[in-house]
Amino acid sequence: MFLTASALALGGVLVAPEPGSAAWWALGTLGHLPFGVIVLFLAGGMVERLGYLRAGRAPRRAGRLPDLLPSVCVQLPMFNELAVARRAILAAAALDWPADRLEIQVLDDSTDPDARAVVDQACADVAASGVTCTVLRRAERHGYKAGALEEGRARTGAELLAIFDADFVPPGDFLRRTVEHFYRPSGEPDDGLALVQARWGHLNDDESALTRAQSLWVDDHHVLQMSWRSARWQFVNFTGTAGVWRASSIEAVGGWRAASLVEDCELSFRHLFAGYRTTFVKEVVAPAELPATFTAYKAQQKRWTQGWAQVQRLHLRTLVTTFRTTPARHLHLVYHMLIPWQWPAWATWVLMLPVLIHLDLWVGVLGVPHGVIGYLLPPTVWLVTCAVLASVETRDGDGGTPHARAVVRRLARAVPYAGIATAMLPHQFSAFVEGWLGPLHSEFERTPKTASVGGEAGGPATARRSPVRIHAPYVLAEAFFAAYQLTWAVVFAVHALWWPALGAAALATAVAWLGYFYGDADGRVLGAVERRHGRRRDAEVPSRPGAGVALPAPPVSDPLLIDDATWSQRDLPAAGTSLDHEPLAR
Repeated sequence: MFLTASALALGGVLVAPEPGSAAWWALGTLGHLPFGVIVLFLAGGMVERLGYLRAGRAPRRAGRLPDLLPSVCVQLPMFNELAVARRAILAAAALDWPADRLEIQVLDDSTDPDARAVVDQACADVAASGVTCTVLRRAERHGYKAGALEEGRARTGAELLAIFDADFVPPGDFLRRTVEHFYRPSGEPDDGLALVQARWGHLNDDESALTRAQSLWVDDHHVLQMSWRSARWQFVNFTGTAGVWRASSIEAVGGWRAASLVEDCELSFRHLFAGYRTTFVKEVVAPAELPATFTAYKAQQKRWTQGWAQVQRLHLRTLVTTFRTTPARHLHLVYHMLIPWQWPAWATWVLMLPVLIHLDLWVGVLGVPHGVIGYLLPPTVWLVTCAVLASVETRDGDGGTPHARAVVRRLARAVPYAGIATAMLPHQFSAFVEGWLGPLHSEFERTPKTASVGGEAGGPATARRSPVRIHAPYVLAEAFFAAYQLTWAVVFAVHALWWPALGAAALATAVAWLGYFYGDADGRVLGAVERRHGRRRDAEVPSRPGAGVALPAPPVSDPLLIDDATWSQRDLPAAGTSLDHEPLAR
């Protein structure tokens, strides 16, 4: 469609009406509908960010833990996590919770024998320390992560389920500070609360421009958006990790399902429809590894965007037509579910705008500066607001840097964020289309991890990169987008429209440059020369508060291997020894 419109416009077949005429206003308005949708999404985002200042900043009030603490099962879903498996298992074992009320399930679907060996050895070490640890392996990866979590849930009688992805390193007091929210000040259980979601921290946010850009998005989403949603509407979606679920509520809504690639969000909406509340506690931070390569980042973003589109196919009709709540809450929840529609809106707009400019159907007919300001002002205001609030509210996480300097450094993250988000547009649009038109039960592609911490690799995976599938339609979309914008840049330059030419050329360059890194087996990153800021991050010093965990004592005996028809289960009994606290090897 856009190629046809472009060809007709360039060939003189499409001729715009006289500027200022009724037909000119009608066509111009129609052509600007995608931009109107974008502005609506930006306005909704501003409501959340500014609403945070009024309703989201106050700490969440916790209840009182009962004398007899609830039983907790820590679930660690893994698939070929050679680099980070041991770190995750040891961090789980170091959680402050009575040993007789705690069990660890390593849901290991690994096909890599080296990764399996790392898991087995780490669990043996944990067993020797006196913590119950079980490795559950499935013969087939039915349902991928959701299937593993469901199988594990069926094999535990724990009241609460704490879930961590393999790259997360929760602080020792994580359970103490999250589980208390399941209780009222009197110590009585709050049965209506199904989930306590903690905030994501960062282990390697200063590694490159790529990780700095991601850290801004994570801080904005967690600290601002989720805090406000939790305080205002008593609903946040589970982020797939760093959260504690009430086991009985998952059972009540039908368990984990693999119909969507974001099984965490899908489960959250089923809880919403069943009348449960979910809450977010920004004061509890679980540090994690940000994707350090563009291959890993694109794999993650593809899964999230595609999965959100699948959630809409599954639950949007229910949310709009049958779910009952207050009008304001209903409107926000619909906005919440529809947020991924910003990608097709942006894609349509940047493809439509060159045609509108060529036909003089844009605001620039009033003067090119008017067009630049009119189209750039809304996203710029949104970005600056997000960057300022997120940077100010998370300044204490900048490793001891004085507050004023920390805010400035964190504000600078907006520059790579804007560039990378723009360059990701065709990739995200393709993921959205695949989510809407493709199968629901699609393959779960894990995000490759390298145990990167503060710019240093922290595991044996440095010698062997995880393969990432290259999706041809996504590459073609990037190539088309870059060629399309570059063509229009030349056309605008010929007609001496320098601002539009510069904008189209910048878009083409960004997309082509980022597309070059797709499928990058060497793991290159933007700004690959690491910034050390004149100091070395020693192996024993965590890069963020809570990043260090205690390592259990070395193994004293081999675990017992138990096989059955479906599972190979490694049951690790308590050995009666205490944890030997040592610094985390970084």
